[in-house]
Amino acid sequence: MLAKLYLVALVALPVHAQGDVFALAIRHLGGTPARAGAFPATMAGFDNYLRQCGVRNVSARSLTRPNHPDVAARLGFQDFLPPKQWWPRGAALALIVEKLREVTGEPVEVRNWWRPAAYNADPRVGGARNGDHPDACAIDLDYRTPAGRMHAERWLRSLDRSLPALKLSLGLGSLTTHVGIGSARGHREWHYPGWVPGD
Repeated sequence: MLAKLYLVALVALPVHAQGDVFALAIRHLGGTPARAGAFPATMAGFDNYLRQCGVRNVSARSLTRPNHPDVAARLGFQDFLPPKQWWPRGAALALIVEKLREVTGEPVEVRNWWRPAAYNADPRVGGARNGDHPDACAIDLDYRTPAGRMHAERWLRSLDRSLPALKLSLGLGSLTTHVGIGSARGHREWHYPGWVPGD
């Protein structure tokens, strides 16, 4: 019940002021922005929307799966399917995941995309109160090797240079990367323990 009430409240929110940045990202990454309103607000609908945008190998399930399913279940969520006006954010970030898989030549796993505020605030989740996940503007990724993460970092920095309008936010660790697009807090970078430069 809490999950349904929360989603109803979210749907009433205005579309992000920089919504066009996600369409820009989708096009830059080789996709085609689709109209989310043409698809049902279901997991299958989101999967079909992603395919229409040009996402081939990142599923709706992998984007919406809670990293802490027990915490999500306690809050009334089985998955984290956001309102449809935020689907372009997922498509843009999924296309980045696909590019990073090409660049690294290894699996790149999605750990977090959208995190509802109540879930994000749970101590087990440890999300930043003013972070990008509650707005569905960021994704956390895990790599198999530090070398893979370094290749990913180099590609992300080149994306940032070629398209500064994305205002990338980058959180860099040894085997993990936080990637945000169009953050309300703008372009920024931070490092987790174990990070060494990818250059």
